This record gives sequence, C-alpha cells and structure tokens, in this order.
Amino acid sequence: MNMKSTLPATHLLRQFLLFVLTVVFLLTLIRAAYGLWQYPKLADSDALVPLFLQGLRYDIALVGLVCIVPVILGTLLSMLDTTRLFARFLITLFLTGGLLLVLLLELITPWFLQTQGLRPDLQLLNGVENPGSVLSTIVSEHAIPLAVGALLCVLILIAFWSRMELQRFLKYRLSVPAALLLAILGGLACVVAIRSNVDLRSPALSLADSQISTDETVNDLALNTAYKTLYSLLPELNSRLLTTE
Repeated sequence: MNMKSTLPATHLLRQFLLFVLTVVFLLTLIRAAYGLWQYPKLADSDALVPLFLQGLRYDIALVGLVCIVPVILGTLLSMLDTTRLFARFLITLFLTGGLLLVLLLELITPWFLQTQGLRPDLQLLNGVENPGSVLSTIVSEHAIPLAVGALLCVLILIAFWSRMELQRFLKYRLSVPAALLLAILGGLACVVAIRSNVDLRSPALSLADSQISTDETVNDLALNTAYKTLYSLLPELNSRLLTTE
C-alpha cells in the first residue's frame, strides 16, 4: 500500500465486534457462575430463564454505553490522516478501559454479594468504611480465589490486546464513505443497545427492569456490575450539576 491507501469499514468493525463478543461472553459466563452459586434462590423464584434474558439486555446496553463514543467519534477521526493516530488511541482506550472496568468490578462483586446481598454501585462503594482494612480482610480471607481471578483478568486483557493487532490497527486511514456509514449505523446501533428498545416512544432500559423476582439478590444477578455502577453515576452527575448551578 502507498501513503494514499485507505482501509474498509470492516477493519474497524472487527475491533468493535471483538469487544462486543468478548464482553457479552464473559458476562454471560460470570452470570452463569453466580446462578450456580445462588441456585436455591433461583429455583425458588423460578427466575432462571428471565435471569439470562434480562441479563443479556443489560450486557448489550453496557456495550452500547462503552462503544458509543469510539464508534462515532473514533470512526470519524479515523478517516483523516491528521487524526488517525488519535482515533487509534481513543478507540483502544475506550475498548481496553471498558473491558478492564468490567473485569475489575466483577472481581469484587462476589464479596458484595456475600456480605451485602447486592452488586456494588457508586453508593455502596462510597459507603465502604476503611477501604484499606476491607481490602486487607478480603485478601487474607479469599487470597487464592482473588489471585486466580486477578490472573484470569490479566490473561483476558492480554488475549484481547493480541487480537486487536495494534501494530496493524489503523495503519492507514479509513475511507471517508466507509467511515461515515459506520459512524451513522454504528451510532444508531449503540443508541438502540443502550435503550434496549427499538421503539423510541417506549421507556429505555433501567434498573427497574431487573425485577424478575421478589428476592433482591436474584434481581441483581440479572444486572452486571459495570452497568449498575455507571447507571448510579447519573443521579450523582445531576446532583453536582444542580449544586454548581
């Protein structure tokens, strides 16, 4: 290829699909493990099927939240030689950071499920007194599972990075028609994923949709911790904006 060469939309689309499939697969696998752990509660509430159906909605919504900026902004920046490197940085940052966020939050989730009966969100995380002491207790009491989980997180990140093929990623700019089409269609797909509803007149997905049982622990299993944490940021942001005003 010469300096004027361009890349097709599929070059960038593969990166986004890699992230989507990785996150959805991991969260489904983790939810299945939680389901086995809490199986007596699931069996009593007859919520096994709704657990995975609703869980998939929340997982896809999380993917939409993480991807909407790189899909729209990153794709548009990738069609210019002057901004191509920044687009590569932006897309890599969001996809790798999003995956890291998912892994770290799911790594600490079992402790909260065991002690609080709920997945953590911003309020629960802020409510932990003496986090250093709590972390020390978790490490001392669950050293082996925590070490295994941390090792798995590192291996997953390494595998994800290797599959992204960063040395070849956006080596050339994306063709303008392909970039515009991907930004528009991809952006719409992210909006639909976040809302989890094609009909814009209907309410968007919210934490209330996780009510699949009378047991709050079962309801929280239908969520994923990253989505719950990001969703809990909205009232906090609104509160700060109102305070500033």
